[in-house]
Amino acid sequence: MLQARQIPGGVRLGLAAISLSVALVGGGAASAQDRNAGELVVLSLGGSYQDAQSKEWFKPFAEKSGVKVSEASGYNFAKLKVMIESGNVEADVVDISADTMTALADAGLLEKIDWSKIPAECQAGIPADMKKDYAFPIIQWAMVMAYNTSKVPQDKAPKTWADFWNVTAFPGKRASIGATRPPVEQATLAINGDLAKLYPFDLNAAFDKIKSLGSAIIFADGYAQVAQYLADGEADMAIIPNGRVGPLVAAGRPVAINWNQHLTFPNFFAIPKGAPHKDNAMKFLGYVCQPEVLAKIAAPTNYGPINVDAYKFIPADVARLLPGNPETVALGRPIDTVFLSKARPDIAKGWARMAVR
Repeated sequence: MLQARQIPGGVRLGLAAISLSVALVGGGAASAQDRNAGELVVLSLGGSYQDAQSKEWFKPFAEKSGVKVSEASGYNFAKLKVMIESGNVEADVVDISADTMTALADAGLLEKIDWSKIPAECQAGIPADMKKDYAFPIIQWAMVMAYNTSKVPQDKAPKTWADFWNVTAFPGKRASIGATRPPVEQATLAINGDLAKLYPFDLNAAFDKIKSLGSAIIFADGYAQVAQYLADGEADMAIIPNGRVGPLVAAGRPVAINWNQHLTFPNFFAIPKGAPHKDNAMKFLGYVCQPEVLAKIAAPTNYGPINVDAYKFIPADVARLLPGNPETVALGRPIDTVFLSKARPDIAKGWARMAVR
């Protein structure tokens, strides 16, 4: 069941089994035009990320447009797919990952984005490979190498994934998440560091490389634990999302990011097939696409806008911790969602085999 989000001053509505949500209406008396502006239901991912979206994107759009914006969270891919296939579509805009977008688009379950309604100044900073037929790019997070500067001085820190795997030249403990996202790509880059030729790769070779670290690597159940290992010095270096490092830096913990060979994971806004308020969904995209608007959630979320023009509005001390930063973007690449979607079952099997050896 999707979870309604209570917004101060909002009105909680009754929910069906896969229903939504909470009104986010701008203050003041609405004009007749505003009252006829209609509705928009946005389904996102919850937590502090959606809190920032609500404050910086959803509420301002509601106030400027007169559209009554409602929001919800708590979906998974299976429920989202069933909702669309059933024809009982109650969300107009959904925040989705690249692999979910690819799967839904391939199944014909998303509306095409009308790029003619996206202002030219919004499109200018969007990388060509992120301009999709069925989704609008918003933010990205990155899987990076981070290290504890009290254990690994910056002038002696590993520079590549080959260095990360070199326990002789760079002794100490490593940390990574385990079963839910084994570091198969990082292991592959330790074998061959050419980012452009990363995909497709040999999963057996990748798992053999992971196994070769032996007791030099600690596997955690979640990224919060990886971050704790890194911050406490229990791990000298880690494979970790950039968003987990930003709060540590802000708290004064002795950690730093190596952006070389990082991988980016983009998120998109998509319009489900049969969305009841498709026109308002496009109006919302035409608002949130503005670089200055996109930039507003960078600091509170540690996620980087995909539109590179947004970095003109992000302070330098924030930008340096974000993927997509023009100073470091060339050091990484996006994941191959098609390859990973198909390889997901084999990755799970490979991890299970490695875990019982």
